[in-house]
Amino acid sequence: MATINKNWDSQSQIMGTDDGYVTLSGTTESYSSDVDMETNGYEGAHVTVEINYDASPTNEVHIKLYGSLDGANYDDTPIWEIQGDKSIDPQQLSFLVKDLAHFRIGVKQTGSTDSHDVRAYVQCWNYQST
Repeated sequence: MATINKNWDSQSQIMGTDDGYVTLSGTTESYSSDVDMETNGYEGAHVTVEINYDASPTNEVHIKLYGSLDGANYDDTPIWEIQGDKSIDPQQLSFLVKDLAHFRIGVKQTGSTDSHDVRAYVQCWNYQST
C-alpha cells in the first residue's frame, strides 16, 4: 500500500538577500519576489516573515498576500492582510499559502516615523506517493 508524504523543497529567501533585511521607508509598500507554485506542482507554501522593529517603535507593520496567475500581473487588492505587533521585538509571523499559481507578499508600515527591518522566507511542498 502506498504512503503519501509531504515533499518539502528547500527554503529560499523571498524578501531581503543573504539573510539580510529590507528596511521599510515611510508608508511605501515593499514586495517580495514571486513564488511560483505552478511549475513544480506545489500544493502549498510555508511563509515566515521576520520583523526587527526600531528601538522605540510607533508604527506597526502590515503584511499582505497577493495572488497571480502568471507571476507578472498581481491582484490589485490583497487576498488578506495581517498586522504585526510592535510590542514583540523581534517578531516572527508564519502562515500557509495554498491554491495559488503564483504569489508575493507586500509589507508596509502604518506610519512614516519608523524604519523597521523585514525579511521573509518560503518553503514550498507537494505530495508524493511512496
